[in-house]
Amino acid sequence: MKSFKLLPLAIALAMTGIAAAGTRVDTEVPSVVVEYGDLNLNTNAGVLKLHARLRSAAQNVCSPLDSRMIGRLGEYAACVTKAVTQSVAAVGNDSLSKYHRYGIKPAVLASN
Repeated sequence: MKSFKLLPLAIALAMTGIAAAGTRVDTEVPSVVVEYGDLNLNTNAGVLKLHARLRSAAQNVCSPLDSRMIGRLGEYAACVTKAVTQSVAAVGNDSLSKYHRYGIKPAVLASN
């Protein structure tokens, strides 16, 4: 089954200054395994479903940054965006990458 871990929180925490010098930082980085072996990435439906799973996983992993405090919303949004972008790249599927980059349904080529 195809899957991978989503690990954006370490980068986000480092960007916010939580990993300051002299501060003990937990080395356990929150992650989520996203399964996609059940999807056919040669179809629009499969690509759209995987992108939705990646976004949902990113939102869950980045949720500690989700806050109503001014300034934190931008950190949360940046974390989600970076996590989804890295995850799409890790999958390495052209149709998924194009959908993520341009926000349009990918053209899937028919095979004989």
